[in-house]
Amino acid sequence: MPKQARIEPVFDADDLHETITGWVVIDESRPADEEVVVSEHKTEKEAIQAAEAFEQRED
Repeated sequence: MPKQARIEPVFDADDLHETITGWVVIDESRPADEEVVVSEHKTEKEAIQAAEAFEQRED
């Protein structure tokens, strides 16, 4: 089964302006109730690269 990942922003919970403080890569290959964060990143670019690398990995 091919791996699939998505990225999502991490927000500062105390900030009313919803400042993005980082990005996470989530394994979408699992059922929605079993989502796993596979990595965390400071920039969206790093997260996209990590998601692409995750999807190419064979475990």
